[in-house]
Formats: sequence, structure tokens, C-alpha cells
Amino acid sequence: MKKLKNIKSTITLSVIALLSFTTSCRKDMNGLNQDLKLLPQPLLSIDGKEASILLPGMMTNIESPVNYIYQGQQDLGQDEYAGYTTTPSVFLGNVNNFTYSFVSDWVDYCWDVPQQNILNTWLQWKLKKFDTKYPDLYGIALICKVFGASRAADTFGPIPYSKIGTTADVPFDTVQEAYNAFFADLDQAIVLLSAVEDKEPDADQLRFKPFDNSKFGGDYAKWIRTANTLKLRLAIRISNINPIKSKTEAESAVSNKYGVLEAADGGFFMNVSGENPIDEIVTSWGDMRLGAPVGSILGGLKDPRLAKMALPADDPALNGQVEGIRTGIQLTTGTYSNFSKLATSFGAPLKIMSVAESFFLRSEGVLRGWNMGGGSAQSFYEDGVKASFNEYGAGGVDAYLADATSTPAAYVDPKNAANNAPPLSNITVKWNDGEPMARKLERIITQKWIAIYPEGYEGWAEFRRTGYPQQYPITKNDSQGKVANGDFVKRMPYSATFTNASKAQVDAAVAKEFGGDDSPGKRLWWDVN
Repeated sequence: MKKLKNIKSTITLSVIALLSFTTSCRKDMNGLNQDLKLLPQPLLSIDGKEASILLPGMMTNIESPVNYIYQGQQDLGQDEYAGYTTTPSVFLGNVNNFTYSFVSDWVDYCWDVPQQNILNTWLQWKLKKFDTKYPDLYGIALICKVFGASRAADTFGPIPYSKIGTTADVPFDTVQEAYNAFFADLDQAIVLLSAVEDKEPDADQLRFKPFDNSKFGGDYAKWIRTANTLKLRLAIRISNINPIKSKTEAESAVSNKYGVLEAADGGFFMNVSGENPIDEIVTSWGDMRLGAPVGSILGGLKDPRLAKMALPADDPALNGQVEGIRTGIQLTTGTYSNFSKLATSFGAPLKIMSVAESFFLRSEGVLRGWNMGGGSAQSFYEDGVKASFNEYGAGGVDAYLADATSTPAAYVDPKNAANNAPPLSNITVKWNDGEPMARKLERIITQKWIAIYPEGYEGWAEFRRTGYPQQYPITKNDSQGKVANGDFVKRMPYSATFTNASKAQVDAAVAKEFGGDDSPGKRLWWDVN
């Protein structure tokens, strides 16, 4: 393991610190290094380059491509809580995030990365008035802003968002307030991009394509559909707590003339420069292995995608099977190192949003009685599975969709029988329209969880919202009673980055949202399942 760098609280939540974000030398995580002072202002103004140059850093830090930052931002928490991965490494005496004893230096990354590289950069857009000078490019910035901030809100709860740049000591938005602001920002982004795309269809290639680090190649229409899909995702998230607004926002996203992501668009993937961080963490550091639920669920369902996601275990006790590790168990050095590795490659792009997700979101929308633009819950469900198979280049989708008998398998740990567990569910793949809504929802979410893999932020959020797919609880609970045995972590407590910046604002937010208890066992506003 490369030692995680200890991010100090050098950037606070105050306007002074926000203004300290450097624009004279902007070096983003993907290797772009531009000194704005060295480029003549007239040259920078041509085709919006003075603003476009700020976008790559925002995009690439939705999910950082830098190995140790990705590990802290994503893998040492969210990916494991989603059930996608776990570690065979004994970190800090095996008392850490995985056993619900939170390491502040690790948790810091979950806020530092979006704050420093997305929200602070967004403020620069406002201060330089790029939002009015280049409205289409500002639309891209807003989409990145919502991606980054929504992940943070779904991790911690209240965050500084809507009032950034308005006061020296920024108050936190409640989760409900933050979500309202997310919808407003996405609506603005969609309007701004649509206006330019409608009037100047080639503007994206001129102004944006050279700076688009995603696989979309600067295509504004695909970014608009991504914004609508993100809006649909967030609308579904609040469906249990605010069903009226949820329905309104969801139907608005789908009915927009550009619509949501479709199979031809592909997913929202971010290119990397150099080695994919997952590849390095898996192959070079040995700190990441497959999570037990992936092997159990996909293995039992005879899912052809499993062979594309993970490698057979090297451990002879597993006889060449694909087998993951349970999270939050007693670990000893080297015991689980030869369990299944994730199937990775050196320069693979990072998945931010699978195109399959847009189909599963619409499937659930229809299940709730919403207008999702035509199509049934079954047709959207099956199209989502097909889109995911296509993403992985897996065959046999028709036979898979027709399988009404295969169910998730039991988990067997050849190293420690105490970790053995029965199947997580008896869910099957084949759609059955006669089943209860809860059963159909479990089927949709299980397949969405498979399609989202290995993006743990969304997988964990959906598990908290729905309880699907069911997960294995940790067996080594170091939360000191904050998370009950057999239960699951609901959020991350605020790290030193927050409290060092403004303890008063943190305390006020915790008092208002969680009754004064900054506990990992406290549910977020939308988590009422």
C-alpha cells in the first residue's frame, strides 16, 4: 500500500480559503498543467479556452484517477459498503473504516477532493464571470458540481453548498436543501447547454471537445442526457421521503427533449492518463479484492458478467473459483490475498455512470406509476440488463433473462468457517409481472447494483435507500455501539477537514439534522427504508 497522504486542513470552508484556490497555476489530477498567466488573454478568450481549461480538473475529480486519492476517496469506504470490494490488508491493526471505526485521514478525501477540485473551481467560474460569458461551458461545470457534491452529501449528510461564496463562514445545507439546490443547478445546466446546442450544434466541438476528459468526445447532447439521468437518479433517491417532488423531477428529466442516456450513448466514463487507479491498487499494492456479495450473487445467478468483472482466485483452497472476501471480518496478514482480484486493465477509463442505470431508473419509475416516456417496468428492466451485458462484452443475455430458477449462492470461506453465510436472497433474474412490488423492486435494484459495479458511492446509496441487494454484515464491529451488531453503516461522520474549518457550522448542522449525534448509525434524510 502506498501510504495515504495526510491532507491537512489547508483549505477551509470560508470565502478566504475558497478564494485562495489557485488559478495562476492549475494542475489537475489528469496531468493537465497550464499557467494561465503565461497565456495571452486574447488567446485564452478565443473559443472559451480561458474557461474550458478549468473543466478537466472538475471532471476528473468526480472520481479521482490518482491511485492513493482514489483509494481514500472511494475504496476505503464506499466501495466496500456497497459490497463490491474489500481488502485483504490489515490496516491499523484491523480497526478502521471497514469495522466502523472511522479513520479521519481516510474520510478527509471524501470531502477534500470535491471541495478543492470541484466546488472551489466552480467559485472561480463565478468570480471571473465565466458563468455569463460562456454559459454552455458553465453548464458542464454545473453538472460536475452536482456529481461531486451529491456524492459528498450522500456520504456525510449536510454539506456547504448553496451558500458557498456568500459569507465568510459558510452554513451547511440540510440534505433536503442540498437536493433542492442540486435539482436547480441541473435544470440550469440543461437549459444553458440546450440553448447553445439548439442554436450552434458545432459549438461543443469548437469550445469543449479538446477539454472533455470523458468518453463523450465533447458532445453536448450526451452531457445533457447525462444531466437528465443524474437528475432522474437523485429524484429516485428521494422517492421514499418526498414522493411528490420525486415524481415531478423524474418526469421532468425523462420528458426533456434530449432525454436520458440511451444505449447508443454508452455510459459516462472518465479517461485516465496512465494507469487506472483500481488496476494499481489491485495488482501493485494488493489492497483490493472482490467483495463476497459479488461472487455470491452473480455466481449463484450464473451471470456471464462475473467472468468479466473478476478473476478466478489464486488460492488453491478455492479450486479456481471466483470468490470474494467479506468486509469487516477478522483479518490476518496474507490469509485472503489470493482470493479473487478485480479484472482490471492498465488504462481503462473510470465508470462514473453506467448507461444501464438509466433503464433501471425508468423501470422503477414505471413501477411507481410515473410517466417514463413509454415502455413498461419489464421492458426497461430487460433493456438495462442488455445494456450492461453489452458494456462488458458478455454473451448469453437472452438465456440469462429467461432464467427463473437460479438464485444467489451461499458464501463459504475456506479460511474461517465462522464467516460462512446462507444466500443473501432467493431473487431470480426472469421478470414476473405478477409478483408484489417489493419483489419486483428487489429484482430491479439487484440488476442495477450489478450494472453500477464497481462504483461504490451509488451502490452504497441505493443499498441504504432500498435494502437491496442484501449484504453480509460485518462480524468485527468497532463502532462502540454507534452501529448495532448486524446493522450497517448509514453515513460517515465528519472528518477533521470539516471540524478544523468551522466546528461551529458542523455542530449546528449535526444538531439540526441528527439531533447532535455525529454517528455513523444516523440515517440521512432520504434514508427512511
